[in-house]
Amino acid sequence: PVIAFRDDGIGIPATDLPHIFTPFYRGRNKTFAAGNGIGLSLTTRIVQLHNGTLEVHSQREQGTTFTIRLPRS
Repeated sequence: PVIAFRDDGIGIPATDLPHIFTPFYRGRNKTFAAGNGIGLSLTTRIVQLHNGTLEVHSQREQGTTFTIRLPRS
């Protein structure tokens, strides 16, 4: 199965993309938002435990798409 989440927000800067799955990492454009930087790292670990993958595609001012791919049972 494939699950995709998309928003039309501000996007993630290309320099932040390699780091967004790192525990406690917060992108530079998120200074106004609450959070502690563990959500994406935790989500990645859960998906990995199910032998799946989590990918991100983002463009500034055009939004972000997260795609989860899980193997069929």
